[in-house]
Amino acid sequence: MQYRLGRSLFILIIATSNLCADELILRNGDILQGSLVERSEHQLIWQSDNFGALPIPLDKIASINGSPIEEPDQTVVETARFADTYSGDLSLTGAYASGNEEREDWDFESSVEWREGDFRHGSGINFESHSLNNSAANEEYSINYSLDWFFQEQWFLKTGAAFGANDNRAIDQYYSIGSALGRQFWDTETGALSAETGLVWVNEDFQDQTSDNRLTWSWGANYRQMLTDQLELFHTHYLRVSLSDMSDSEISADVGLKAPLVNNIFTELKFEWIYDNQPVAGKDPSDSQFTVGVSYSW
Repeated sequence: MQYRLGRSLFILIIATSNLCADELILRNGDILQGSLVERSEHQLIWQSDNFGALPIPLDKIASINGSPIEEPDQTVVETARFADTYSGDLSLTGAYASGNEEREDWDFESSVEWREGDFRHGSGINFESHSLNNSAANEEYSINYSLDWFFQEQWFLKTGAAFGANDNRAIDQYYSIGSALGRQFWDTETGALSAETGLVWVNEDFQDQTSDNRLTWSWGANYRQMLTDQLELFHTHYLRVSLSDMSDSEISADVGLKAPLVNNIFTELKFEWIYDNQPVAGKDPSDSQFTVGVSYSW
């Protein structure tokens, strides 16, 4: 009697333990009785009744106790390649002389750049006025805007437009619009280099009532580098060549140095040069100027 009672209790304990055991089903149909010991992002440790502790990848498991296994969220969240930023420069250069020579020169320039996600916006305004011995001032102004879309980390598509006039070159009014493919080689706190090439449509109305409209191939580059902790070198240039007349080209370049005075105020030395191999009749193909001024950056 006691033997039968003990045997019954043993069978009951075994059955109860089997009922309490968890059940893991693999995707290939295998069933493992046991219990969950530990779970990580990509696998779990299963204490099998028959095989001991088993590391099992989550993607191999169909269910535990009839419930599907929850795998880590594999959703790829797209993030912008750049943090949103806003920066700009404002510079002013002036000169006044009286006596044997009456002279007034003013040069105002402002540029703003801001980034929103994968887009970089740039805008600029420039105004110059030069007069000598009370003659009518020769004026030059320009307004421009550009948008760069970074479709890869260092590659971008640029779309830009500009509008302005230049008395020194007898241009009563001009505008340009174009697109380009560009590469940002690097852009850090200590320096930056970018280059671009594309097509630009140029329309120029001259003061002699003639005009020139042309589609051009364009190449440009923008470079800056900190030479020391306090001195920055900067350089930009562009080249445009008419596709209908390859001998009709124009190049513009500037190079300069920038050093801090106090807080965000800098002194700036800049040399500007432009060469047009087919200028308006009576005008020189080359123009250049050297300026020393003050700028404010933010």
